[in-house]
Amino acid sequence: MSNAYFEKYKFDAAELETRRSFIGGSDANIIASGKADAIDKLFLQKTGAVESEDLTNVFPVMLGNVTEELNIEWIARKYGYNITNRQSVYVSKKHPFMRCTLDGVIENFDNEYAVLDAKYTMGRPQADETWSDVMPRLIKSYTPQINWNAYILSEHLDKPVTRGVLSIIRAGNEPVIEEVAIDENYQAELIRVATYFHSCVQLGISPEEIITDEPPVPPEDRKPYDMDGNEDWKRCADNYIQTKGAALSNKEYETKLKSLVPSDAKHCFGHGINIKVAKNNRKTIELL
Repeated sequence: MSNAYFEKYKFDAAELETRRSFIGGSDANIIASGKADAIDKLFLQKTGAVESEDLTNVFPVMLGNVTEELNIEWIARKYGYNITNRQSVYVSKKHPFMRCTLDGVIENFDNEYAVLDAKYTMGRPQADETWSDVMPRLIKSYTPQINWNAYILSEHLDKPVTRGVLSIIRAGNEPVIEEVAIDENYQAELIRVATYFHSCVQLGISPEEIITDEPPVPPEDRKPYDMDGNEDWKRCADNYIQTKGAALSNKEYETKLKSLVPSDAKHCFGHGINIKVAKNNRKTIELL
């Protein structure tokens, strides 16, 4: 009886092989993390060098599985969301190696489509974290998957998906809704690094260090920072202040010098300065 319960959450051989052939949303989280050990492990799994981990043996993953349906139903009831496309699998039309399994699509999220991801976490701080650091870290870690899924969904809807929603159950608390920024430039960056990783898998060549841009932060979540204690900031600020006046003066005299160039001049020179005049009358100044 116990084994039968866990079997329903296991992927069969065909599904495991399919997952090895594509890059999914959870894979995007790993690739975008830049963590070499996790990326190497994913590479070995995708190339078949090691077996994929049996996640039914990982209790937090199982908690996420068994709470997902309740999570989605709860926010649908509480907020009046119409949640469709649950557990729908899509493959990108433009990038056939991209795949995603959607937890759902909120069709009435501020009159827009929003891609939904339901998560469970114990929500404890990691080393050198405070309790207030937990949710920002979780949002940051799942932002790649949300952007990945939103990109593929937008292809199939044939319209932009500009909203992403994380519904997070923290320990025994009811789900909280966190909006995730969908950013086209960040999506392009994810596709770039995932394309590289997928090429490495196809060629059987271990990927080199992967560095990606930081996930976008919504404007409403941005905050002020006091940089007085940052020595690099102080050094750069001091140099900027010292050279600001010189830069303004330089620009002013460059403009004046160019204005002194006769209209029929090919180039002008003298006192260590040379100004070239192009056919379109564009003037370029240089030091002799």
